[in-house]
Amino acid sequence: MIRLIAALFSNLALAALCVFGGLLGVIRIYAGDLPSHDELRDYQPKMLSRVYSGEGEVIAEFARERRIFVPIDEVPDMVKQAFISAEDKNFYTHPGVDATGIAKAIVRFVKERLEGSNRGPDGASTITQQVVKNFLVGDERKIERKIKEGILAVRVEQVMSKDQILELYLNDIGFGQRSH
Repeated sequence: MIRLIAALFSNLALAALCVFGGLLGVIRIYAGDLPSHDELRDYQPKMLSRVYSGEGEVIAEFARERRIFVPIDEVPDMVKQAFISAEDKNFYTHPGVDATGIAKAIVRFVKERLEGSNRGPDGASTITQQVVKNFLVGDERKIERKIKEGILAVRVEQVMSKDQILELYLNDIGFGQRSH
């Protein structure tokens, strides 16, 4: 009986080691050519330019996107909590990626495939991953992008506060008809 338990434990330990090694290998492969996350700290949104008359009245406005950057301290707590609740319930507790969310998305994807659906994987993106996607890696629907997005999200969380990340997210997401 002890040999059976020892064999089971050693097999589980070996499997865990292989998974961990494989994860490190994947990270090493994809981490090499990632864009710098420093540009997030230096973010300058596309702002509205106003032309004033000599009397101080606005006579024209020019912008590709009509934006007014709102610092995170000026965003009402209820708005912050609404977005966090809808987009990333574990925002303040995860390190940039949400392992539970990823596991649920994988289960959902496998279940849909078994039912004959051809939909690609979706869900499991944290707010940090969405910021990284919007600013750094693009929205190509490939597993490589998701891996890069996850690696960068963890890096971003190490150099930026959660409030700085939320500020970027709230000031960048689109609400339709070029409204941000």
